[in-house]
Amino acid sequence: MNKNTLVQFGRILLSFLFVFGAVSKLVSMPFFDGMVAELLLGKDYFDNPSGMQWVQWLTRILVAAELVLGIALLQGKWFKKLVLPATLGMLVLFTIHLFYEGFRQENGFVEGNCGCFGDVLPMTNLESIIKNVIGMLAGIFIWIKYQKEDTFASWVAPAFLGLITLFTLSFGIKSYETVAPTVAEELSLAPTAPTELMEQQTDSVQTDVTETFEALTDDATKESTTNTSPPPAPVIEQQETTAQEPIEVVEEQAEVVPVARRTPGEYTLGLIETFAPESKLQNLSSTTKLICMFSMTCSHCQEVYRDLVAMKASGKLPNLYLLNYGTEYEQNYFFKQGGDVKSPHTRVAEYPDFKRLLEGKTYPRLLYIKEGKVTKEWDVDTYERAVFMQYFGIDKLEEPKEESGGLQLQDGASPW
Repeated sequence: MNKNTLVQFGRILLSFLFVFGAVSKLVSMPFFDGMVAELLLGKDYFDNPSGMQWVQWLTRILVAAELVLGIALLQGKWFKKLVLPATLGMLVLFTIHLFYEGFRQENGFVEGNCGCFGDVLPMTNLESIIKNVIGMLAGIFIWIKYQKEDTFASWVAPAFLGLITLFTLSFGIKSYETVAPTVAEELSLAPTAPTELMEQQTDSVQTDVTETFEALTDDATKESTTNTSPPPAPVIEQQETTAQEPIEVVEEQAEVVPVARRTPGEYTLGLIETFAPESKLQNLSSTTKLICMFSMTCSHCQEVYRDLVAMKASGKLPNLYLLNYGTEYEQNYFFKQGGDVKSPHTRVAEYPDFKRLLEGKTYPRLLYIKEGKVTKEWDVDTYERAVFMQYFGIDKLEEPKEESGGLQLQDGASPW
């Protein structure tokens, strides 16, 4: 392999890293917007609409610059004077940022997603640093060995851009195979107690109104028997008094409780029902459940879900309900990592909605709900498998039993 071949290979490698990075961010812009916004605006960035406008402009400028550099690496105009220095400069800046993020967080180098390839191909900060170092070494070698005659044919750049774009988009191809249980099937298994309770309340209100009306009728009848022409004023006063009582009840039921007066559990369940409407059918306010919020490309979330699947065999863990952020493709992969066990779940497609559910916490986030109250919660900083197992009285982990055709439902009941 001669020098010219090595230089061209290095340019193709650098171009691949930049073009793939740009297109993968482009197809997962909400995720990339959220990462940059959290860095610049804080964890509550979704409550800063004006700041989010500037963040979105910044992310799109970064993606455009990355794409332009990736294509420019395959042509010769101003290559050594502008293109190569800009490429090395961007790699250095990104690497410094990755080191900062790695030292800022516990296990920041080996957990999470750096966002270099959006959520198309998750990478840890350490993996991305290694990738950037390889790219910088390739760039330095090209800087030293590059000659003006080391050029590509004119068709290489557009063909390369098309191939990388197709390769990136292939990660988003969805599977339309039937899986069991589906979200709709799981949600349909929810009990209908709240509906029955509402019917009972309606019946009681109707009974009270009927009794009140009968009482008024009896009083009016008695007065008409005693006096031939009774004054209407007392009857009107009684009707006005009784007519106000239902109005007061309605106003009390419709009262909007301010956030400051809500308990943390009520406010959290309100957020969940707002951004995951299907959860209302799970009766989260009246049952005992373990609500799990997972980013499906997060390796730690995958590990925690594997733990929960193994703990479920003990029979001591509450029923699980998952709020999963990501694509359908990522969700299929996520459940496979948990032994092909699909717990009742809702997929959250928008990253800002998922961040609202986290309420400033980090994922994975686990909420132990009892009768509408959050009695205990864990996140990435507080979850320890041994302590978690001790809390629920679980002695050991058991691997889930594999069943053909995925998780099976028996007698119309969910094993979760």
